[in-house]
This record gives sequence, C-alpha cells and structure tokens, in this order.
Amino acid sequence: MVTRRSVQVKLQTDRRERGRRVSGQSILDYKSFFDRFYQSTAPEGIGPFEKFIAARTLMQEGLDTYIDPVLSVDNGVTNFPADACGIGDDKLVAAFCTTTVPEPEQWKNIKRVTSSENGIALIISRSNVGPKLVEREIPGALAKGKIRLETLRWFEDTFESAIQETLRTIELLANETRMRMLAPLLQKSALKRDFRAKINPKLVYSNLTVLSEAGLVEEPVEGTYELSQLGKTVMADFIAFLERTRKTMDVHKNEEVKLIGRR
Repeated sequence: MVTRRSVQVKLQTDRRERGRRVSGQSILDYKSFFDRFYQSTAPEGIGPFEKFIAARTLMQEGLDTYIDPVLSVDNGVTNFPADACGIGDDKLVAAFCTTTVPEPEQWKNIKRVTSSENGIALIISRSNVGPKLVEREIPGALAKGKIRLETLRWFEDTFESAIQETLRTIELLANETRMRMLAPLLQKSALKRDFRAKINPKLVYSNLTVLSEAGLVEEPVEGTYELSQLGKTVMADFIAFLERTRKTMDVHKNEEVKLIGRR
C-alpha cells in the first residue's frame, strides 16, 4: 500500500519570505498588490497580474495565502516553487500561473501537488488550458477535484466572449431602478409591496423578471425576494468597484484643485 505524502509550505525564516503573506489590504486592487510585492523586484506585466488574481481567489475562499511560496513533499526532500498558495485546515491549494500552457517543469510540480494527500492545483492562464490537455498530462486529476482551471479571458481570442458576457451583466446593474431594488437586498429580503412603495409597480414586475432570469435574484417564498449567491457576490464586487472608482476620481479632482491653487 502506497502512503500519500502531504504537500506543505516551506517558509523561510528571513524577513523577506515572512513578508510574502497576503493581507486583505494588499488585494484591494492591483496597484496595492503590485506595490506590496513587486514594485522593486519585477517589471509590471502579466506575471504579477496573474498572481494577483490567484491571491484574490485564494483569499476569497478563506485560505491563509502566500505569494511565491516554496512547497515541499516527501518530508522536505523535494522542494519546488508555486506562484501562490492557500492553506486551510485540511487542504493546500497551490496556484500555478502561465501565459500559455504550463511548461514541462510546471506540469511536474502540478503533478507533485495532485499526488499529495492534501494538495489541490489551481492553474491560472490567459490561454484556454482545456480538460483534454489536463487529462493527457495528469489523468484523472480533474475528475477527482485535484486540479482546478481558471482562464483569464481578457486576452487573445477569448476577449470578445468575455467582454460581451461581462457587459451584459454591467448593463443589468447600470440601471437606477434595478440598483434601487438590488442594493437593499444585500441587507435583507424584501416583499413585492416593499418595492412597489418606492418604485413604479410596472417597473417592479418587469425588472424582477429580468433579474430572476439573470440568476441574481431568487424567490424562496412566493412574493419574497432575496439575492442569490451569485447576486450577493456580483453586487458586492460591483459596489466595491464603484466605490473604489468614486474615491479615485475624488482624489484626482482634489489633486487638480490643489494644482490650480498653486498656479
């Protein structure tokens, strides 16, 4: 009987390695992340951006997250790098970022993770690393949940479909009536009469239908509406984006006022 080893994080004891731990503050936006981890050590480009996406993904799953960790198996005999990793009570998710498809050495490291007892490999790429390719390289890993795939669909031939899908969602949310209906649902569910008290009833019915069909709103009890899990996530991210944009514009306006005052 073969005993499966656990994959572990081998953190160095010097100050630089301890500083690779990701905080909530460092993933608020890409600039914060880049300034925190790469400003003096790497050129700005797709590499750091992919790691930013990896870190946000792992942090959102509630995992203790590190950038550029050294991982180990076989009781530390075999050490190898990952681009990021997230540690939970009973699992370790190792992220491997690539601009195309993983290189042979990356596949070797991904296999080390998937062969471990507690390891899951997350492959983040701007090209479509499909299930067939993964199955050819590491048979059975996808079916067992040992590999997860995430494609950054803003590059190359995947851009058009990504932007169209995202714009459809933004179009749904960039509507005053719908936002007046959705925002309160972040706090509690609402009845139809709650909406009708503030909004034209004709608009209530038509927009509830649109939002329900989009999967953002659900009706667990007839006449009572609440955000779906998708709706909660999309609304939280959308409002956070709007708030960050508003603050950035306010800072820019204040800087312009100061500049005019110095003239």
